[in-house]
Formats: sequence, structure tokens, C-alpha cells
Amino acid sequence: MKLRYFCDGCGKEVPRNSKRCPSCGKFFAAVQCPSCGYQGEAGDFDAGCPRCGYLKLPESRLPKLNRIGLKTSSGGPASPPAALFRVLGIVLALMLVGFLLILFLRGGFR
Repeated sequence: MKLRYFCDGCGKEVPRNSKRCPSCGKFFAAVQCPSCGYQGEAGDFDAGCPRCGYLKLPESRLPKLNRIGLKTSSGGPASPPAALFRVLGIVLALMLVGFLLILFLRGGFR
């Protein structure tokens, strides 16, 4: 049975290992079973949904799995590097505050 994947944003069919929808550009974070809502990697569904068994159907009914996309606050697709840079910025800011606190406690600001 050939599995078919569809973007949950625009509804267009997408290739199995796509990271973005070729039609609307939405970034895919996971695959979702349309029957029970289970989310996981595309490989988790090779023998059907691990939770409910969806896709163990006769060849006549082609299954449809939804790719789950990340969205930004503006509603557009999220860029994974943007989220990574945001986290790194927070970590660096916390490290700077800790360094300044250590300097202050040791009397480094005289």
C-alpha cells in the first residue's frame, strides 16, 4: 500500500520525507493520524498508526496522513533557525546576567 501525505495547511499532497510543503512553504513538525490524532515521524507509520492501526486498510482505500506544521504568531510558517536563535539569545542573556552577578558579588564593580 502506498502511503500518501497531505499538508494540513493547504491540503496539497506532499512527498513522504518533505520538511516543507512545496505548495505553501509550511514547515512540517510531525505526521498526524487523521483517525486518532497520534503524532510522530513518518517512519512511525510504515505499518499503520502505532496507536490505532489506521492504514491497515484494503488496497482500494488510499490513506491520507496529515503533516502537522509549525506556525508563527503572525500565522505564517515558522522557521526552525529563528526558533533556535531565539533560544540561544535567551541562554546567552542568562549567562551574561550570571557573569555580572558574580562580578558584583566579588566586588568587581568598585
